[in-house]
Amino acid sequence: MPIPKPSGETQKEYIAKCMSAIGGEYPQDQSLAICYDTWREENFKGINLVAGKVDMKAPCWDGHEMIGTKIVDGREVPNCVPIAD
Repeated sequence: MPIPKPSGETQKEYIAKCMSAIGGEYPQDQSLAICYDTWREENFKGINLVAGKVDMKAPCWDGHEMIGTKIVDGREVPNCVPIAD
């Protein structure tokens, strides 16, 4: 079965959906890793990760700028906002 794409749900909701979809095809720890990586890749597109941490030199995607940081799911991440013209 193909790995489902995240569709706006929280990390916890997506992991549960993904695990139920692919849990029988892989060992549980491998299924969890696949689901988590898929969610992370979809939700952190455009953010440069260096050794698992956000590269604060260029953390935002094109058309956005970093205005401080914020806490998301217990982690500090860049607060990227659209650049005002």
